[in-house]
Amino acid sequence: MTLGWIGAHGGEGITGGQSVRARAIWIDLDVAFPLTPDHRRRVIADGLVLTGRVPGMLKRWVRGSRGEWYGVVWAPISDGAGDVRLTLDDQLIPAAALRPRLPPATLG
Repeated sequence: MTLGWIGAHGGEGITGGQSVRARAIWIDLDVAFPLTPDHRRRVIADGLVLTGRVPGMLKRWVRGSRGEWYGVVWAPISDGAGDVRLTLDDQLIPAAALRPRLPPATLG
């Protein structure tokens, strides 16, 4: 897996736990919050939707003691009805679950 957008020192000018201007990202909730293979699936109507992809903001990168990268993120999390029920703030998310959110391409 390539995480080249992080860079050798946490990306463009980001090192360790230093804060920088937040970057728009996508968070893959299936990667961030995986279920065990033996999980018994059921629907909870007012439960948090922790599947799919949600927009968020990357505040900074931090490194784990084993060399792994985590993003410190902000993101709204909705329930089954689409209402925002929880806002993640300063939440650690594994780098594998994060992707840059690029501006839409303009048609010319």
